[in-house]
Amino acid sequence: MTAGTNGPSREQKYDRQLRLWQAHGQKALENTSILVVHANATATETLKNLVLPGIGSFTLVDGKVVDGADAGSNFFLEGSDIGRSRAQAAAALLAELNPDVRARAVVADVEKALTVSPELVTQHNIVVASSLPQHILLPLAKLCAAENIPLIVVRAYGFVGHLRIQAVEHCIVESHPDTINDLRLDCPFPELLAYANSFDFHALDNMTYAHIPYVVILLRCLEEWKSKNNGALPTTSPEKTAFRQMVTSLKREGVEDENFEEALKGVFRALQPTKIDSKVASILEEARTKPITAETNNFWILAKAVAEFVDSENGKLPLAGVVPDMKSDTESFVKLQTIFRDKAHKDVAKVHAIASNLSVGATGPSLEETARFCKNARNLVLIRTSTIESEYAEPYAGTMADMPENNVQYYLALRGVDAFYEEHKRYPGYHAEEVESDIGLLKKSCTAVVTKMGLKNVAVSDDIIHEMVRAGASELHTMASFMGGVCSQEAIKLITGQYTVLNNTFVYDGMRSVGAAHTF
Repeated sequence: MTAGTNGPSREQKYDRQLRLWQAHGQKALENTSILVVHANATATETLKNLVLPGIGSFTLVDGKVVDGADAGSNFFLEGSDIGRSRAQAAAALLAELNPDVRARAVVADVEKALTVSPELVTQHNIVVASSLPQHILLPLAKLCAAENIPLIVVRAYGFVGHLRIQAVEHCIVESHPDTINDLRLDCPFPELLAYANSFDFHALDNMTYAHIPYVVILLRCLEEWKSKNNGALPTTSPEKTAFRQMVTSLKREGVEDENFEEALKGVFRALQPTKIDSKVASILEEARTKPITAETNNFWILAKAVAEFVDSENGKLPLAGVVPDMKSDTESFVKLQTIFRDKAHKDVAKVHAIASNLSVGATGPSLEETARFCKNARNLVLIRTSTIESEYAEPYAGTMADMPENNVQYYLALRGVDAFYEEHKRYPGYHAEEVESDIGLLKKSCTAVVTKMGLKNVAVSDDIIHEMVRAGASELHTMASFMGGVCSQEAIKLITGQYTVLNNTFVYDGMRSVGAAHTF
């Protein structure tokens, strides 16, 4: 596709991101409608990073008018916007970033809009809420949970950032591990074994010998080892040492041995039995018993199809069909690639036939989608976060030992700030004349939060209390920009179903530049 007179082609415009999440990821992005609640700096910075890569549309809900503080902290509001609708002013400037994106501003009180018009939420694929008071956030979170709409709650509060993801069920096919290792050397399929046996090691000249793919070297050695050990793989340390010596013994003196060095480096993986990871096995087990209806998403249809495939293939997943780079001549490497690709295609065809039979009242997954699922079957991820409602209502039974102490303190302090707002209808330190009195009041609110959570021997320090009051709910643009970047990154993961999304809380200490994640 070539660029027209009106600008670059879609491929040119989105070239970098297409390399990250490919065409199907971009399509998911372009089909997404996002609801953003509040047009503050953090929300607009989040939207900036979603508008630029080309989301389909966004709706920005805010009932406030722009004031001087907004114009000073929000890059997408100007001095000339003071007195105008914050939603309309921000949406107009954001829309200029990408003409492909449809922008809509809803000028309404946030609480009334979300309460009176729940369809405002349900007509979107994902919701981003920034700096919402607890009495508005909890009903919104409950509605999103009931409709299985991912919700991201984000805020920048002084030098502190907080992000919470609520996703009742998020299925990830492409988690993008560093490598996909599925060579099946411990249990080679017939075509691979026949190819390995076609090499006559003794008859090869030195040039050809130096280009034997390391996969062939390891497979031949493993087959010889199993023939002498009742079909068993080397498992003990002495056995593994002996196996490495077997590989080394095949080197020829005076012949370049890079392929044998690759084989020795690959011994550890070669000796790992081909088996299904426990988390993937759990997904397949759930899929086996899950009824398929017209509303069932393709992830579960394909998971059920793969589960049936596994049952018919002696517990083996579909072959990924990926061959790593290695020292080899072109002919041998291409032949090896072809063998793996052809076997993967056969497995995909079998899984696709099963999936087509399982699909009820719908077209079901395409062949391309099935192929993608099979390729990534050994790295499937299923995330079910806790609800925000349960986080606020139930005592916390876990520990936060995985988070730095300051990040724990800031999390508790932000919970205290929310409790303070619910009681006093303002944020601590917002009015300069009330700073001193607010310190004691916020400390009381934080103590109540800690008690409700059931935490023992925990208290928010005076330094943290003072810092939260000093912040006075201010939104620094640097913090808003950072948290907007974090939020948009997680949103793209949720939208594309690629890469592993945060589960479920991130707290950022801006003064120390320390971020920490935790699961509540």
